[in-house]
Amino acid sequence: MPIASVNGIELYFEEQGHGEAVLLVPASWWPGATWNVGVVPILSRRYRTIIFDCRGTGRSSKAKDGYTVKQFAEDAMALLKHRGVTRCHAVGFALGSLIVQAMAIERPDLVATLTMAAAGPGSKRLDGGRRDLSPETMREIHEMGFERYIRSHIDNDGMAYNPDFYRQHRDLAAALADALWSGQSTVELFRLHEAARLTWDTLAEARNVKVPTLILCGADDGIDRRGSTPATTAKRLGEAVAGAELMLVPGVRHMTFWDGSGALNALQDFLARHPIGSK
Repeated sequence: MPIASVNGIELYFEEQGHGEAVLLVPASWWPGATWNVGVVPILSRRYRTIIFDCRGTGRSSKAKDGYTVKQFAEDAMALLKHRGVTRCHAVGFALGSLIVQAMAIERPDLVATLTMAAAGPGSKRLDGGRRDLSPETMREIHEMGFERYIRSHIDNDGMAYNPDFYRQHRDLAAALADALWSGQSTVELFRLHEAARLTWDTLAEARNVKVPTLILCGADDGIDRRGSTPATTAKRLGEAVAGAELMLVPGVRHMTFWDGSGALNALQDFLARHPIGSK
């Protein structure tokens, strides 16, 4: 089993393909295996894809602490060093977008390009007020059960998928839900990952990004994030990151890379136009 010992923990990782390195960073409490549904099979035809389980998920260490965006970024950068990667494309989804943003700010020499998909605002709402965690989460977990709660988050045609796409691709949605559930451990660790979203101010940090950046989001991604939606956050990020490209994918909801092929096509186009080593 591929394991990297970094920062006092063990990180499980997988690599596929050859070429320029593409690090794929998952959402909070999502295991790296979710990228194997639809994304890695496409990207690994041209790139060396690297996925991993963040601390507290999947087959990585269930650490007692370190559940912050900064620490997740430190773990990811240590993994790249372990694998001998000196330059990469960094791609994040949801909380993963905050993690790769932190990496790009800390190590622009390491992160050649940055892609932020369905990013949240982090610790502050779009109006500048402080965000908090939903008080309904624990009640819903108690009523539904942990597994059903996790699966229902993405296996739906409400906030997750465009209804037409969902009806036509039930197998994909089920596979993604299976991958998501496979990496869960305890409700307590799930909550630590949820709280990690509040340890980073995405919009305030945006001005510090100095690498080529793609902001991706479903045009119909209106999931309520207690003071923001991914689509409105994406628009703000597109304005805040110098030179950023903003792509709001028509007809797509929250499952950016899985709700149709538009976002993945946009990512591949962006990577092709920004090869590592180019100025």
